[in-house]
Amino acid sequence: MDYFVAVAEERSFTRAAERLNVTQQTLSANIAHTEKELGTKLLDRSVPLTLTYAGEEFLKYARRFQATRRAMRQEFRDISGNERGRLRVGVTATRGHIIMPRSIAAFQKQHPLISIELHEGENDQLVEWLSGGQLDLVVATITGPAYDLVVHDLFLEKIVLVVAYDLLRELYGNDADAVVAKVEKTANLSPFADLPFLTVGKRDVAGNLARQAFESAGINPHIKVMSRNSETLMALAVRGVGACFLPSELVASTFTKPQDAGLCVIELGKDMTYSVSVAWRKAEHVWSAITSFDEVLKEQLSEVTSEASV
Repeated sequence: MDYFVAVAEERSFTRAAERLNVTQQTLSANIAHTEKELGTKLLDRSVPLTLTYAGEEFLKYARRFQATRRAMRQEFRDISGNERGRLRVGVTATRGHIIMPRSIAAFQKQHPLISIELHEGENDQLVEWLSGGQLDLVVATITGPAYDLVVHDLFLEKIVLVVAYDLLRELYGNDADAVVAKVEKTANLSPFADLPFLTVGKRDVAGNLARQAFESAGINPHIKVMSRNSETLMALAVRGVGACFLPSELVASTFTKPQDAGLCVIELGKDMTYSVSVAWRKAEHVWSAITSFDEVLKEQLSEVTSEASV
């Protein structure tokens, strides 16, 4: 099962063998034996390597087997009081920058023998990886049905539009302040139809909200840059390349006074606010490290909120 998952994820016998620290011959022979046992071809060995329909189905079983084996090991660690293991945590890059340093440091003070494997990805990817058993816990926005997950709300995240004052003045001249005021009052982007934009990936929440805002305003935006990295987009906004949609916490953690960096931060109303949650898979036994990390996240976020209100 481990051999097949590695080949399926790497789409290469060479890379999978290096990852598993085995020879390509051992790996190939193992999968050939599996195909013989199942009576069907799992891989198309042309370049690039692809999975057959049977291979896609077998991959689902293999990941479920891995998840079950991992859950068994975690349960027996809890039974024996053995606080060891590796906790796989998923988070978007932006939230990781804001949330994880304090939370991981606090968690490892309490559980020094448990290592953290941090995975960064777009929001929808993280939820898929969690459901597929590739992660133990995620901090994400859960937008669809989550029958297979335990979901605890952590905090509300607000998306704001960040744009350089110089760019606004270049496009709107002396009317720049009036245009900004109109957008903030109506939460409608139509006055910004000529403004260039910077957006995150298609599978991130901020990106989806931006596209909804464009559709609601009836504008076809000029997207100058698309990136998964919000920090990169913010740096481009500072340089006047375009306007970008960012979590307000990221802006606040980067700039004490955004206006001093030449940035205009525009509020876009309640439709640009959503819940961020911590989630893990439902199971008869949940590893204690998962629930402990959940508690640490809540404690750390509570402290940050208290500090912000002082």
